[in-house]
Amino acid sequence: MNATHSARLRGQTALITGASAGIGKACALTLAAQGIDLVLTGRNAEALEAVAAQCQSGGTKVLTLAGDLTDTGFVQRLSEEASHVQVLVNNAGVLTYAPVLEITTEQCAQMFATNVVAAFDLTRAIAAHMVKRGSGHLVFITSGAARNVAQHGVVYAATKHALSAFAKGFRLELKSHRIKVSEIAPGMVDTDIRQSSTHPDVVKSLAARKFAPLRAQEVADALLYALLQDSNSATELIELRPAFG
Repeated sequence: MNATHSARLRGQTALITGASAGIGKACALTLAAQGIDLVLTGRNAEALEAVAAQCQSGGTKVLTLAGDLTDTGFVQRLSEEASHVQVLVNNAGVLTYAPVLEITTEQCAQMFATNVVAAFDLTRAIAAHMVKRGSGHLVFITSGAARNVAQHGVVYAATKHALSAFAKGFRLELKSHRIKVSEIAPGMVDTDIRQSSTHPDVVKSLAARKFAPLRAQEVADALLYALLQDSNSATELIELRPAFG
């Protein structure tokens, strides 16, 4: 990465959802290292503050707002506090793996509420501010499941298919306002998100895998690549997979 590219991002501000751990944390630390100020949100206030402290140690300005993105009141407050951001990273998500005949309606609804509806609500609100300024960059962290469906992950895949469709739709309707939209679709990533999946068939399947998952930092590096493109160049989709999976 050359100095000219790095300098392009200095002075910008990015809003990252799900920033208290995993991919969101890696994205926050990576962007902070580039001189990007941050608005960080997540449900775990204590963990969010710990990430903020790491980012601030290098001089980055950080605003933290802990809350639940499925709460429309919180989304409204967040969008007002973050109305100035040039970058939105839609990363927050929940995951429950289970056979499709055993996963509950409540689990299905929870995944759609967080992974799809909340992302739509926040993106629409932030994008409205970007339209007024005539610039901005929306990033959707989806999944390899956005184009494939795996056993035990049917509902999760459905949410990521939907999120990918939103990425395409926002791009279609906002490009005339000079707003870029990027989708980053990683395969299995080594984070704690799968701890909520306790079905014995799922646990057995995960234990039997013969490949190393991606690291959260590799997803953060893909985000940085997308943000570093020239003003007339748009990275619309980055797909990442474990090399030997």
